[in-house]
Amino acid sequence: MKSIRAFRNVLLCVKLNFILFNCLLSFLPACKTVPVKREIKAVQEISSISPTQKFVKTHMKDGKVYILHHWVYDSARYVMAGYGSLLDINRNVMETRGGEKRTKDEPFTIPLTEVALLETNDPGPSIAGGLGIVTGITAGFTIFCIANPKACFGSCPTFYADNGDTLALQAEGFSTSISPSLEKNDIDMLYSARYKKDFALVVTNEALETHSIRFAHILAFEKQGTERVFVSADGSFYKCNNVYQPTSCKSDSGDCMNKIQSVDGDEYYSMADADNLNSKEEIIVSFNTEQAQELGLVIGKRQTLLTTFLMYQGLAYMGNSAAYWLAEMERGKIARRETVFDLLGGIEVFAKDENGNWQPEGKLHETGPIATDFNIVPLASKHLGRVDLKLRLNKGLWRIDYLGLATISGKVSPTVIQPYAVETIKGMESNPLGKLTREQEYLVTYPGDSYKIKYQLPYNNAELFLDSRGYYLEWIRTEWMNEQNFRKLHLMVNKPSLYLKRAARPYKKIEPTMEKTFWNSRYVQK
Repeated sequence: MKSIRAFRNVLLCVKLNFILFNCLLSFLPACKTVPVKREIKAVQEISSISPTQKFVKTHMKDGKVYILHHWVYDSARYVMAGYGSLLDINRNVMETRGGEKRTKDEPFTIPLTEVALLETNDPGPSIAGGLGIVTGITAGFTIFCIANPKACFGSCPTFYADNGDTLALQAEGFSTSISPSLEKNDIDMLYSARYKKDFALVVTNEALETHSIRFAHILAFEKQGTERVFVSADGSFYKCNNVYQPTSCKSDSGDCMNKIQSVDGDEYYSMADADNLNSKEEIIVSFNTEQAQELGLVIGKRQTLLTTFLMYQGLAYMGNSAAYWLAEMERGKIARRETVFDLLGGIEVFAKDENGNWQPEGKLHETGPIATDFNIVPLASKHLGRVDLKLRLNKGLWRIDYLGLATISGKVSPTVIQPYAVETIKGMESNPLGKLTREQEYLVTYPGDSYKIKYQLPYNNAELFLDSRGYYLEWIRTEWMNEQNFRKLHLMVNKPSLYLKRAARPYKKIEPTMEKTFWNSRYVQK
């Protein structure tokens, strides 16, 4: 009875505001990628599944649901067709086709481009290689994931550009958009991309996920000399003439100057608290300015794998009901509430005033453990001489590669540039350019897919940002399913503060090896 009551409590008030991240190393010859043993079927292999012996519940983007008891997959038309019932958003039966007395009915024909989630009692892959919830795909997922399934590689669309030496990681798109209802824009600075008028990005899918990319625009800002442009948390862009280097950096664990004074991948980070994952730390960084002017703190940062662990742990607690919860979220049936991710928070910035008091200046919250992104926090007052700033952040959550104090010359607006061509490196989409330039369509990618997106830029020199929009669907790993536990899910959702204390010990056991596991378990198409 207790487990039933716990399940009902979760059913009434569960809300997991999932944050999933993608992470991908640059294409350096020295980097070794460990192939993942594939236990899923590609789209062209769907005929080997026996749909006549399995039912499938198809959640549509408009909220309706098809429950089919007999179905087939038509790869030529990219549709599924079958017999069963169509339910409206309130789950009332709208229409039924097939059955003993309706043998002459035409089957339902469902375009897979309109599908949000799929549920099936098939323990193997779901239809079309992952348009929905997929289970049973990682038995033997490499020694890395078997030993530590909460650190298996996960990645939303990852973008590369030429940095002058090689194709280098630049950005990860819409990290928090884990379902169609959470689709949103994501703006990332292409900090080290080599500027060329004929510019290109390579977008890849190197995780066991389905990525749906609505668009990938370039935002260009004409600039002169060493000028740079940075974006703030509210989406404003600031042109900066100069960036001061720090004169000192102190953290709770000691001096941090050598970690944050240059963009070199040698990051400052701390380990999580052993008793409470919701524990804060402070960094004090100082600068010397030459004249009173508008200033902003530039932060180059990414996240550790703490939120990845919590995301996967939440899915593991859901177990076999993960498809149900995600479908409920997609239909807007789950109310917003404070989550474990809200408690972990972002990076708060404070400035010391003339009386020695710390005044709040702003907050950044960029998700994703793969690509380092750069943002600016404008300071409210002009400063002359020494400037002392404080960063307050959660222990074990952030990796900071760079801190600088920029002189702001003013706000600027971008020129928006759409791609003029898309080259298929590996993938099944016949018209990728059309999918990225038509408003209501998506470029859908599967594990191992990659496309080269080409742009014609108008300036001789410019700062570049990527503006991407879309969503992705996580494929559920079999290893997670073994931990189904509605009681712990209830604690995670309804008492997040207490949960973060209880989760500290199991997280600390795997924290030292998570980075190695994550990078070595990324998916590679054979």
